[in-house]
Amino acid sequence: MSREPLLKVYGHVYPVSAVCYADLAAACADALPDAEDIPVLERDGDMARISFEGVYFPVDEVLEVLARHLGAEHKGKLDVLDMEGWRLTRHVFEGGRITSSSAPLNNVLDYSGH
Repeated sequence: MSREPLLKVYGHVYPVSAVCYADLAAACADALPDAEDIPVLERDGDMARISFEGVYFPVDEVLEVLARHLGAEHKGKLDVLDMEGWRLTRHVFEGGRITSSSAPLNNVLDYSGH
């Protein structure tokens, strides 16, 4: 019997160094995904991609790692969809800073035309 994931997290950040990627991998290690065969964190050149659906994702730990490593050259985002609370929180990485905003998923779907 399958169930809908409680949490979905998708994002990317670039450019990432080997040290930053290793720190992100350590931060993501406690994630509890629905499918064990799908990697939570992947490297694509100098970009780190996060793709997660499951029960628990260590958002705060990942944001702490990024806050330590972000410089003016970094860009990216991390979208956290709380399916139970029906809310999207977006963390944008740009100019060495993390800017976060949150909205109900209904508002996001209305805005995007879905």
